[in-house]
Amino acid sequence: MIRWSPFRYISAVYILIILFGAVLLKLPLANRGLSFIDSLFTSTSAICVTGLIVKDTALDFTLAGKAIILFLIQTGGMGYMAVASLFMTIFAIKPDKRQNIVVQQEFGLFSRDNTLMFLRLVVLTTFIFEMLGFIFLYLGFKDTFNVNETIVHAIFHSVSAFCNAGFSSFSDNLGSFANNPIIGLTASFLFIIGGLGFIVIIDILERLKGEKRYLTEHSRIVIFSTLILIVLGFTCVYALEYGNILAGKESVSKFIISFFTAATPRTAGFSLINISALLPTTLLIIVLLMFIGASPGGTGGGIKTTTFVIISNFFTSRLKGLKSVNIEKRRIPEEQVNKALTLFLISLILIVTMIGILSFTERNIVNKIGILPIIFEEVSAFGTVGLSMGSSVQPVVSLSHDFTFIGKLIIIITMLAGRIGPLTLVATVLKKKSESFQYPLAKVQIG
Repeated sequence: MIRWSPFRYISAVYILIILFGAVLLKLPLANRGLSFIDSLFTSTSAICVTGLIVKDTALDFTLAGKAIILFLIQTGGMGYMAVASLFMTIFAIKPDKRQNIVVQQEFGLFSRDNTLMFLRLVVLTTFIFEMLGFIFLYLGFKDTFNVNETIVHAIFHSVSAFCNAGFSSFSDNLGSFANNPIIGLTASFLFIIGGLGFIVIIDILERLKGEKRYLTEHSRIVIFSTLILIVLGFTCVYALEYGNILAGKESVSKFIISFFTAATPRTAGFSLINISALLPTTLLIIVLLMFIGASPGGTGGGIKTTTFVIISNFFTSRLKGLKSVNIEKRRIPEEQVNKALTLFLISLILIVTMIGILSFTERNIVNKIGILPIIFEEVSAFGTVGLSMGSSVQPVVSLSHDFTFIGKLIIIITMLAGRIGPLTLVATVLKKKSESFQYPLAKVQIG
């Protein structure tokens, strides 16, 4: 019997779910004309909670197709082990040691004695926030649609927002509701909370219930970095786009659009505006935010906020001549620093490599509109964001719609890497080795 590592197990299960979803979406009852590559792309985008689309979700999929997409989003957002915990609870099955390790790897846990309880809390918190989101979104949609349509749209967007998926049941995403503060702020709240990570959410809830006096160092770093990135993003968008995309809009709309546009690159993927209309400088800032992404153990991708904070402090410490990396009067273990640096480097190599391949396979697109839209699409896929500068053929879908078969496969691989994590992907391919000896030191000049 082949004994797979937890990394290979995670990758294999996600691939199987993606293929299963692709088969379901290809069924006649789910779509109104769909090739297999587009079915595979949509399934991957849903499971990896990305939101890049090559077909108009509102028009090209039936109600059954939308339900399948929503199920895939929910599974990908909570993690398949959280979904599996529901069946474990029903049949009174306890996870074995290997499954516990898989849970720890998937959610970034340091150590959990009762992983089944953690998974139950993941399911419970997901249900609570999605229900709250549904209530507010229902209030936001009720003046536009009848009761049945309002319920469907509210459920779809609540799940999609909390899971940071970016899928919308409207052709123009949330563009028609740019002036509706209930929709904009509710969606923002959902994907910001979802992006914090289940570890942080549960930690906050335990603190509010009085079960602990202080939040953990991890939670404090995540919350602080999230707030800083949103504030900086908001300031940049508001200042840069004041005379562009925000021109002529009311003060409240300017605030909501700027806030939403600053928060959504944190792997949410929803949009209130035409992304391609933004200034190149704003687009580059969004690319940086998408690369950083959400936080560990959450519903988003990217290198994660904690990685960004550790790397930033690493360079600051080295410039100051310090040997250790310290955050909030706490020293970060060298192993964690090395892991953050490795993750950053692998992510950068992956993105640059994929952009290089896309610049060749999609050279016709590059010759027409330049390389920036390709870079934007690739980083969006890696960060499992879903934002796109749009197709030149069918504006309501992503640029990936215009890609060749190979180009779409590249984006599919990137989305998968962004969801399971670059380190997991590398560990899946490469066999881990232990050092039995060390070579003599080499003297190499640097700089």
